[in-house]
Amino acid sequence: MTYADTSIRLANDADASLLPAIERSAGEAFRSVSGLEWIADDDVLTAEIQQIFIAEGTVWVAETRGCPIGFITTQIYDDALHILELAVEQSRQGQGVGRQLVKTAREFAVTHNIDALTLTTFRNVPFNQLFYQKLGFLTLDSDNLPSRLAETMKAEIENGLPADRRCAMRMHL
Repeated sequence: MTYADTSIRLANDADASLLPAIERSAGEAFRSVSGLEWIADDDVLTAEIQQIFIAEGTVWVAETRGCPIGFITTQIYDDALHILELAVEQSRQGQGVGRQLVKTAREFAVTHNIDALTLTTFRNVPFNQLFYQKLGFLTLDSDNLPSRLAETMKAEIENGLPADRRCAMRMHL
């Protein structure tokens, strides 16, 4: 795919209400993952939550012909830009949009002297851990996680995500 018809831009207030539907569409991919099908029907980041991160300037939108088709929501922590959510509409998945969004977040981190990108995701899922590994993220040892990532993982597990299927990842910049 060429990126001629897709551009990445900083999200604005008007985007907040559109992002939950994109995340819901992206989640449909989980219907093909044994044991994780329920994720497709799970909660997504609300427009109100997205608005908080948009105000911080850490959300980017991919759009085609002025229509948002994907986004990446991040949050700055002490030494890292943490990816809270990366979502691309189901019909546009596998076309490089997610890679472009991660690249944009990485460029932001480098420009702002942030040491790393971090995230938590599902292990051994092609569009999760394996996707991020191809981009240069390393899977961290779950027994030696930095406290912030350990707390994130603990909260995810307490909220019903299966511990044996989760991992934390980091890309040093």
